[in-house]
Amino acid sequence: MNEQTFSIGPLMKAARKFKKFNQADVARAIGCSQSALSKMEHNLLVPSAPQWFLFARFTSIPPETLETGVIDRHTKVTFNNDQVSLGFKIPKKYRHFRAEKVREIYPFLIFLEKKLVPPQKEDFITWTGLDPEFFLDFDNLINFQLFVDTMEYFIRMGRSSRSDVKGIVNFGQDDIYWNHYGIDWKKLDSVSAVLHEYSLEQLFFQTDFQLKVDTTAGRTIVSYFPEYHLKQFSNTISPEAVQFLNFYRQGTLENLILRVLNKEVKVELLQETHTSPLGARFEVK
Repeated sequence: MNEQTFSIGPLMKAARKFKKFNQADVARAIGCSQSALSKMEHNLLVPSAPQWFLFARFTSIPPETLETGVIDRHTKVTFNNDQVSLGFKIPKKYRHFRAEKVREIYPFLIFLEKKLVPPQKEDFITWTGLDPEFFLDFDNLINFQLFVDTMEYFIRMGRSSRSDVKGIVNFGQDDIYWNHYGIDWKKLDSVSAVLHEYSLEQLFFQTDFQLKVDTTAGRTIVSYFPEYHLKQFSNTISPEAVQFLNFYRQGTLENLILRVLNKEVKVELLQETHTSPLGARFEVK
């Protein structure tokens, strides 16, 4: 049996909860009993190919979800979209100002699962108070508080040096994370062009920050501007988390250029004063 079938159950449960469908509705749509669907969701029964495609159509997920193990509809982020995550219980501190996709947490999750011994993904998910299936759908929305808590989790593990963070980026920002974006951008021929396209596509990743790319006098500068709803973090985020965040941004930009152009660049944080500790400017060399 194909190894990928082991993820069918949680994927089906995640897709159903995303739409807030009950098991009876889904069972009727794919032509099986509610009991059979329950067994599918618990990996006790594997759906047939026709059942899977009927399920994918009914829940509006890409059929290729089975290959990647995550649901990715390639949609834009809508701030506080009340049409997603309908069937999930979300802890109070993660309910408000949701402006990022689960995609942004994926690199950390895959690192916890694949690179640590013993794996700590389940421990992390339990610690968040969110359903495990919640993290299987890239279109589920999270807020910046969850991203901060994720960084703090790694800081407490002692994995917060620049090399540690770069390791998370290089391993976790894989083909699933970048999806078709990394492929499309390979048509571009310069660092500035790739970074500019990345800044334009932020709506497919997050809306907590605006990214601006400026190329003047032979310098390429990438700036991160936090949106107003992040103002609450100005006085609460720890210096260690800010440093981790900037290490992560540096690693992301370097990893992106390497993947797309097969070119190594050095990204340096510019030491400037910002109105918010979450703002930053980087020079790409």
